[in-house]
Amino acid sequence: MIIMWLFLIDSIESTYFQSFKTSIESGLNKWEYKNNPSAGKEQVTEDLVNRNSAILIFYAGEDRTYAIVDSDNLEPEDIVFYDSRYKDNNRRSAYLEDLLKSKNFVTALSGETGDKEILMHTGDGTAFYDYAWTNGNYILYFRYYRQDLGNTIDNLNIDLLKSSIIAIILSLLIGYLLSKTITIPIIKVMHKAQKVAGGDFDQLVDVKSDDEIGKLTKTFNFMAKELKQKIIGISSEKSKIETILKYMADGVIAFNMSGEVIHSNPASLRMLGIKDASFTFYEFAKSYSLDISIEGLLEAESSTTRETNIRTMNKIIKIYFALFTDEENKAEGIIIVLQDITEQQRLEEMRKEFVANVSHELRTPLTSIKSYAETLLDGEYKNGEIAEKFLGVINSEADRMTRLVKDLLQLSSLDNQKVHWNMKNIKLIEIVKNCVNKMSIDAKNKEQSLEFFVEEDPGELYADRDRIEQVVINIISNAIKYTPAKGIITVSVGVNENMAFIKVADTGIGISQEDLKRVFERFYRVDKARSREMGGTGLGLAIAKEIVEAHGGTISISSELGAGTVVVVNLKMLYEVRHE
Repeated sequence: MIIMWLFLIDSIESTYFQSFKTSIESGLNKWEYKNNPSAGKEQVTEDLVNRNSAILIFYAGEDRTYAIVDSDNLEPEDIVFYDSRYKDNNRRSAYLEDLLKSKNFVTALSGETGDKEILMHTGDGTAFYDYAWTNGNYILYFRYYRQDLGNTIDNLNIDLLKSSIIAIILSLLIGYLLSKTITIPIIKVMHKAQKVAGGDFDQLVDVKSDDEIGKLTKTFNFMAKELKQKIIGISSEKSKIETILKYMADGVIAFNMSGEVIHSNPASLRMLGIKDASFTFYEFAKSYSLDISIEGLLEAESSTTRETNIRTMNKIIKIYFALFTDEENKAEGIIIVLQDITEQQRLEEMRKEFVANVSHELRTPLTSIKSYAETLLDGEYKNGEIAEKFLGVINSEADRMTRLVKDLLQLSSLDNQKVHWNMKNIKLIEIVKNCVNKMSIDAKNKEQSLEFFVEEDPGELYADRDRIEQVVINIISNAIKYTPAKGIITVSVGVNENMAFIKVADTGIGISQEDLKRVFERFYRVDKARSREMGGTGLGLAIAKEIVEAHGGTISISSELGAGTVVVVNLKMLYEVRHE
């Protein structure tokens, strides 16, 4: 309304001025003296004033006045004009001052027509528009007083103001009624949403329209139903997990990232011999002398699980530490799982003791059998080919049993820490290369390719040469045994994060993930029949692991059934061992 208001006022002003300007220009075109350059002020005065031609030609009147001004003589008394407001001679000077303030009049003084729409005011505040025309000898100056137009505009303003007030009132009323149709459903949805936030998921809103508010209501109802189903599902899963944790044999304790306990099951309290888990992660680690911190676990990969053993109340408990994360893989806390392995440890110790006792008991008779079989095989037998065949079997079994006893004795020595280590500086590349050369004949016999590579020279190690050589030969031997003909066995040496490594990769039959977890157990064979047929005792990898760990290193195996196996041995380099 305001924009239209201003536009109408401006349009009316312009229309009236254009009418004023048009009437003057039309009169000039009809006036006989317009194109008479020799006509002077007196002739023009005679024509316009005495004969009242201006009234007829230029529509002069009370609101439309004119004046004749000599362009060379701007004196108040010389101005001839038709304007009742300036009959008083004292006002002629004020008229001249108004003339000189007019841009249109000044334009006429320069020889051009002044026809710009410029609103001016007299000294007493009367508003007017003007127009000035000249032929060089004189200036015809016209005025159009805005008084009648002002009255018209004032009346129009009053009408527009009334219309605006009515329009505003109607707009407010209609807007209020329309807003009610929008805000009331939204307020209802808001109140229902507050109840849903409070846990009441049975809240539904009636859908009364198909517009945006109706769509919002439908969406809210759908959200409430889905949220209810999700909460029910989560509550059910939570109940299941709590039941499982409550009755499971393993203990579970969960900590947040601040180290505070957020959950613990009864089994964990029984294992630790406490009534409640009123401790922090740091207090727990300190009480059992565990070199583990939240920061250390965070530095490791999120999928990495650390484990250690503790002793408490004559129990041996294995503890697993792992991070749990949110959907964005950001750590939210730490879970520790406790397993009572006291019985397992006791059985393991009993088995170790049994192996040592059996080894000592069998060594002497096995040596006698070996000697007797060798004597017969030297030619001291009379039963022909059958006797020779039996003697060959005896000899083969004796060899296998001798290897078994030898391995058992070595394991017993390692377990009881009775091994004499011949530690000295050795060159790892030289040892591995010699082992590859020794085993190359066996690989060639099976039509296998045995390759050796040096990725980076680790220099010297401080280790027992014979023991390290035993480990390498054992690993390469296993690779040859379990790799079919035409297979490839790759042995490489290098450095990985300040640790020297030996890697043996083959294209053999591989090991299943289930068996891979137990390959380092004593007497454990993936394929027992095939292992015995190839002369294996099931103790080679167990011995290798004991030797490597005694050197402060690690040994790991990765494999996939039917896709080969990779064995990696990591050993401390010379300067690290001496530093320790």
